[in-house]
Order: sequence, then structure tokens, then C-alpha cells
Amino acid sequence: MATRKIPNHPNTNKNNLKGKQNSMATARIPHLPVLVIHHVLQFLPTKHAIRMSSLCKQWAGLWSSVPVLDFEEEADEPHAKFINFVDRCLEIHEKYEHLDKFRLRNFFPSAEDRYKLDKWLGFAVERRVKELDISFSHISPFLGVASLSPLLNAKSITSLNLENVIIADRGEPISLPSLKTLSLTTVRLEASSVISSLISGCPCIQYLSLTSSSSDYYNISMQTLLDAKSLTSLNLEFVIITDDIYNDPPIGRLPCLKTVSLTTVNMYDGTFARLILSSPSLEHLSVSISFPRYYNYSLPSSSLKSFEVRISNSDVVRVIGAKSLESCTFVLESPKQIKRIRLDRCENLKHLSIRAPQLPNFTLQLHGCKHLVNASLDIPKLYFTRISSNVEWRHFYSLANYLEKFQSFENISLYVDDAEALIFPENMRKFYDPPLRTVKTLTVFLSSPRGAKDSELRHSLFWLGPESLSIIYSDL
Repeated sequence: MATRKIPNHPNTNKNNLKGKQNSMATARIPHLPVLVIHHVLQFLPTKHAIRMSSLCKQWAGLWSSVPVLDFEEEADEPHAKFINFVDRCLEIHEKYEHLDKFRLRNFFPSAEDRYKLDKWLGFAVERRVKELDISFSHISPFLGVASLSPLLNAKSITSLNLENVIIADRGEPISLPSLKTLSLTTVRLEASSVISSLISGCPCIQYLSLTSSSSDYYNISMQTLLDAKSLTSLNLEFVIITDDIYNDPPIGRLPCLKTVSLTTVNMYDGTFARLILSSPSLEHLSVSISFPRYYNYSLPSSSLKSFEVRISNSDVVRVIGAKSLESCTFVLESPKQIKRIRLDRCENLKHLSIRAPQLPNFTLQLHGCKHLVNASLDIPKLYFTRISSNVEWRHFYSLANYLEKFQSFENISLYVDDAEALIFPENMRKFYDPPLRTVKTLTVFLSSPRGAKDSELRHSLFWLGPESLSIIYSDL
């Protein structure tokens, strides 16, 4: 096979650029170096790259030297026409030795296409393809990819994306030594061991995404995940993580793992904690897990910076011990109401976001936060809330800005240790807009006893803007 070379098109000669262009389309396309055109064509589907060649003589024929074959079958396109188009493109690329990317998307398979698919994938593997992206419009019982042992033993593949295909367990060894990205989306597995075999055969895997469906969860063991030492990003959806902590506890760590997303993942509480403890470099965590009504997210991580949790069936959610956590997001999507959100010992927390379209009331507790938290609240139906925080208020303007985030609430409760923290300076009250001017009821709970500055405190709290005020002291 010939080595792929970028042709020097005759129209790149400056002398050929003189004179009028032959068409309006040509006039609109600027003259570009061949290398630039070649680079642009790599990002276009093959059909569009061919069309571009007809718009300008300088582009003519250049698509055939691009080491990318990108096909997508359209719903209104005759299937036989699409098959013939792919065959013709492969014939033109037959003389080249390598292929950077082979993409086949939204393919409408039939029983007669098995031979064609084997031929196309074999073509890509023979040319040491690096990125392979195969997506069927639906799962076909006639087509699978496990019968192609060259595909699952291709030493050149660095990225493998499969969607709506069938993978059977034929007992053949899987070896993908260069694979760094693996994505399986609604892939039918004829044996649960296939995933373990795939991951075990990818010693360099960095990005792993497994997305199944609500009717057919994937199964993966905690030990299989821990064996993927190079993993940096993990995305699981509709997956069960098994963990035999009593008879065969998992061993290992994920030293490079930085990003984890768990959506509708079933596992034991201890398995979740073990995943966090085994990931010393974890920075971003997103979870949507069906945990008990009262659940503590214990996050003893010194590296975790952002945490997002989607809550479905918990009454109380507590986040504990994430000392480096800077941003925390709570999303309540179900009509079930949560009663309390509490963050403990999240010393570096700076940003808090709560999105709850149906939530009428709840209690927010922030304990052990060293900074004033910038709160973003999207709770349109909220009419009552309690806010408990032991942040040391050292700057009254920062405190006012913080309280202003909650002015959309009708009822607010504040828990404060020191009464003087809420006595705003008179000069500030003259020039600063009241931060709680739309609040109907403000209740302040003071852990300190009634003092000599009670009257001054009351004036300061009324300045905040509530229609009614109640102060409750610990000595009452």
C-alpha cells in the first residue's frame, strides 16, 4: 500500500490565481494553503468534504487524501445508496496505509449487511485506525462486533465508541494496548463478564463511559474499576457496582482519577465511600444515586473541589468533611420534598447552588465553613426556610451581600452564635439597601443570652427589611 501524501494541487501556484474566478462559489472561498484545507476537511463528514471539493478547483480531490472516513446514514436516504457510497469511498482509500478515524453513525442495519460491516471494520483495522466510532440506529440481532476478533485486538485503536451493538463473550482474549477512551452506550452484552474483559484488556484506559438503560443495567465489580490504574475520568449511567466486601474485599487505588459522574448507579453505601477513598486526586464528583431517606455523603477527600448531587428520595442530605470543596450543587428533580440540607466541615466552600422547582420549604445548615458562601438559589415555589450557619461574620458588607441571596424567600430563620455579628453599623444602614426587603418573617435564634445591646440588635434586624421579626435567645 502507498504511503498517504497530501497532493500538491496545481491551483496552489500563484500564477493560476490570476484572472477571474469561474463561479460565484469560488469567489467566496479564499485561497488557502493545502495543509489548511486538508486540516479543515478532517472535521467534516465525508459526504460534506466531497461536496466542498465541487465548490472550488483548489479543493478538488483533496478529500480523498484525508485520513478520516466519517459516514452517517440519513433516515430519508435509500439504504442501498448509502451502502454503495461507503463502498466507493473505501475503494478510493484502498491505496493508503493508515486511517486516523473511522466513524459510522446512525446505521440502519439489516441481516444482509453483516458481510458489509465486517468488511468495513476490517478495512479500518488493517489501516491501523486510531479512532473507531460505530453507532447503529437500533440494536439488530443480526449484527455484532465480537465475532471480529481483529477489532478487539487492534493494537492501534486509541478511542473506541460503540452504540446499539451486540458484544458476545466468545472466550477470546481482548487486547487493546493503546486504547485510552472507551465508551459503550446501550450496548447489549450477552455476558456480564464482557465489560471486565474489555477493561482488563485496556491497560492504558483513561476515559471510561458506560451508559445502559433502565431495563438492562450493566454490572461491573469494584475490583475491575480499581484495576484501571490509569483512569482519569469515569462516567456511569444505569450501572450496578458489585462489591464483595466480606469474602473478597477489593484492593487497589485510582491515583489519576479526577472526574466521576454516577447517574442512576446502584451500589452499597460502603462501596461509594471506598470509591472516594481510593481516588486521592478526585476533583469533580457528580452523583444521582438512590440512597436511603437520610444519607450522609462522607467525602474525606483533600482534593475534591466540586460536588453535584441530584436528589430523588432522600429527606435529609448531609455532606461531611470535604475540606477542599469550593462548589456544591443540589438538584431536586422529583416532587418528593427534602427536609434538610446540611454541609459540615466543608471549610473552603465558596459557592452553593440549589435548584428545586417544586420545593416549598426546607432547612439549610452550613457548619464549619470559613468563608462567606455565594449562594445561587432557583426555588420559585419556596415560602419558608431556615438558614443555620456558624460562619464568622467579619465584614458587614459581605454579610449583607450573602443575606441578599435569600430575599426571594418569604420566611427565614437565622442561627447565630454572636448577637453583635448582626448589629450593622449605622452609616451602612443609611446608604445600603436592606438585603431582606421582600421577606415577610425573620426569626433569629441566638445561642448567646440576652444582652445590653438587645434594642440595638432589634433595630439592626428590622433594617434588614422583614415585615415581622422574632428573636429567640438560648436563655429563654
